Amino acid sequence: MMVLTIGAIRHIEEVEKQISLEFSKITPKALIPTYTSIKKGEIDFLYYEIKDEVLAKNYNFFFSDAIKLYASSSITEIILEFVRFDIIKEILEYKFPKYSHSEHSKIIYMIKSLLTENEDNDDRESIYYSYRKEIMSMLMDFFEDSNEFVLEGFIQFRLQEYKRNLEKIIVYIIKEYEAQKEYKEFLRLLKYFVDTQETKEETIHIVGSKEGRFRIYDKDKKDITERCEEEFEEDFKSKSDNYDDLLVSTLITIAPRQILIHHYELIQNKTLIETINNIFQGKVTICSTCEFCKNFHGNQLT
Repeated sequence: MMVLTIGAIRHIEEVEKQISLEFSKITPKALIPTYTSIKKGEIDFLYYEIKDEVLAKNYNFFFSDAIKLYASSSITEIILEFVRFDIIKEILEYKFPKYSHSEHSKIIYMIKSLLTENEDNDDRESIYYSYRKEIMSMLMDFFEDSNEFVLEGFIQFRLQEYKRNLEKIIVYIIKEYEAQKEYKEFLRLLKYFVDTQETKEETIHIVGSKEGRFRIYDKDKKDITERCEEEFEEDFKSKSDNYDDLLVSTLITIAPRQILIHHYELIQNKTLIETINNIFQGKVTICSTCEFCKNFHGNQLT
């Protein structure tokens, strides 16, 4: 008796492995279907069957439900593991042709990170399992009516809403990608500007404070934070983002040859330090411990 037919143009090996894994859960083991593989045109088919006498001898009420469940679970895994990225590639090539092949690869990598990494994150997990539940439900409905399944046909006619959702994710990631490109170009220009600037101080010390901010010291270990505030008074306010801008503006203006960061663990905005490190490549050192660190208590040097 033929219990299931699965056809696919792509990923047939993965389909076979996943179905075999799921079918191995069937009990009794005598009811695990055997299969033959036949290629018809561009489609590879897997024909799963059980001998009538074996089925008659071992049949139980839940067998047909088990076949539907395990087949649906298998195809769901294939769609989430492989097919969705095929769909993403097709959408990128068709709707976003202005990006090069290498840019498509970078965008796909970012999408994969969003979809598959850190699944313990509540938002991503809810989205991930929402998609899984939706696809699984559609497959169960399909196998209620038929035991003959072609993967590409299902994708074309049953996953239109899912494809639209993937396109929304692509648009979101492309915005992120463009923002990253702009940021990298901005850093490149800043780095070029710094490299062509005249150095006004050989060494600048940045010291993390208990408030999570920082103080700025010159090579003689003199606190120049207030002086820097006055120099950039027009732009400087008490807001934390402007306070961080103060540090970047100061360093770009001074263009030091060496930047030493003390009490790094106290600085709340670690991204700020990463930005400084990108602009002043090879000039930034994060100090683990030194006399300067030991002599700095609270917000002042002793």
